[in-house]
Amino acid sequence: MTNELIYLRNALCALLVAGTVSCSKKESIRTDLYEKGESALGIKFSDALPVPAQGAPGSETVYKVKGLLPFKDRIKCFMNEEAATVIAVTDSTIRLKVPETASSGGTTIQVDGQVFFGPSFVVKGRVSIDATFKTQVGTNGLILDVFKMATGNWLLLGGFTDFDKKAASAPVNNIVMVSADGEYQSSLMAGKGPNGTLSSIVPLNNGQYLVGGTFNSYNGRKGINGLTRINSNGSLDTMQVEVVNLTPENPANNYDTVAAFNGGLVGAVNKVFLDNGKIIAIGNFSGYSTYFYERSTRDTKRSEFVSIPQLARLNMDGTLDSSYNYNLAAHKGNEGFNGAIYDAFQQPWDGKIVIAGSFTKLNGQPVGNIVRLNTDGTIDPGFTASADDAVARITYNAATKQYIFTGSFKRYNTVNASGLVMVDRNGVINPGFVLAPLTGGGVIHAQQLTSGLVVVTGTFKKYNDVTRSGFMILNPDGTLAAGYNNTGSFNGIVTDITETSNALGQPTILLTGIINRFDNKEVGNIVRVVLNNN
Repeated sequence: MTNELIYLRNALCALLVAGTVSCSKKESIRTDLYEKGESALGIKFSDALPVPAQGAPGSETVYKVKGLLPFKDRIKCFMNEEAATVIAVTDSTIRLKVPETASSGGTTIQVDGQVFFGPSFVVKGRVSIDATFKTQVGTNGLILDVFKMATGNWLLLGGFTDFDKKAASAPVNNIVMVSADGEYQSSLMAGKGPNGTLSSIVPLNNGQYLVGGTFNSYNGRKGINGLTRINSNGSLDTMQVEVVNLTPENPANNYDTVAAFNGGLVGAVNKVFLDNGKIIAIGNFSGYSTYFYERSTRDTKRSEFVSIPQLARLNMDGTLDSSYNYNLAAHKGNEGFNGAIYDAFQQPWDGKIVIAGSFTKLNGQPVGNIVRLNTDGTIDPGFTASADDAVARITYNAATKQYIFTGSFKRYNTVNASGLVMVDRNGVINPGFVLAPLTGGGVIHAQQLTSGLVVVTGTFKKYNDVTRSGFMILNPDGTLAAGYNNTGSFNGIVTDITETSNALGQPTILLTGIINRFDNKEVGNIVRVVLNNN
């Protein structure tokens, strides 16, 4: 299991204990204490939906509920926990004005300390689930990486064994191809795929891909550790090698078919990057391994292990580049970080790599849970970034040239920060973005879009005292974006947000991770959301 997975799993477990996330809960419905009959006050909602059942903030709607008239001066109403104005009350109805801060969800009425739960109201706004997206069930496990192919199709990588229930007819193991609209594509020839999680993919110039993760076989071929090369159709890139044959009477044992990429990393590979014709791998692995096939048999492989923790550079044939993060005198890698790596990002303009995690030293030098490396693997002193606790996620927007870091930190560069900061390319805080108070939980993933809007997900319940159940969209200054915060309950952990568009030309975002609910609807770890700017 990659350390990113461990972080996500531990975060999820903590949230489950706290009661803020439930991946198995099918519906978030609160039940009236007196649902089997009228309350002591004689108040009871009808099962009928309000009329209209949806509308914009500021509009009016009528609920069927009896028994309210004697208490009309003592009624408090809430629409998804936001106070609603009572317009009129009769012996069988109540008319409400939808709050300006409302989002889709259930309605409650409070009278003399008693709470009565009514049907949901859908708040219309600029954000909605994309009805043109064809994924039906999604995956049965975590999605960690999303890659757009030259064909327009998408590769989804992670820790899952099914997608849209297609595994019954063909294996779906940790990698799957879908169309631009999320429809399963059977042309991927990954076979059994990797026997463990895939967390990163990069394309090569010849149409092949490098994939990293936590696995030791691919499509049944053993002896592959955390990193390998696959063909454009998802199949393993293999080669035939000559080996020692201890049974000359059987000429077939003169050769073996093995992975063409003869290099592996023992442990978890979180991210894979390319750098001037070489490969940089970052993760929580302990070392590098390679095979000597000329001294091996088909059944027994001779290998070499070199200690090189967490940071390694390899040549394209899989051999280790000992000029990067390596101590030639000691014949092993440098000591690495004194803690775990959670995320990494390679700057496209200069090849430098930003690494986040839970660590205070790199190769004996002090760092503060986030660091930027020069292309030779040394610490870049020009990156003035330091947090007082773990930094879990890094996102970057090329249009605004801004990073967003999220994690469990409370201070960043001596400034108070509630687990989210927006910074420039050198790690300096953007003073124009101010995060308002969060209550009921924290931020897990945040990303600025090309438009400047910021999508924030997590376990929080309120933002600046406005109900936002784990999902919100902010303006570039940190305020809630008007019209973009109409969606209801969100349940899960986002690992990636990808800007896309649908067949109608509408701007959309693709959310992936461990997600089982968006806008009060079940989703299978993947959902495409329309952002209507009109």
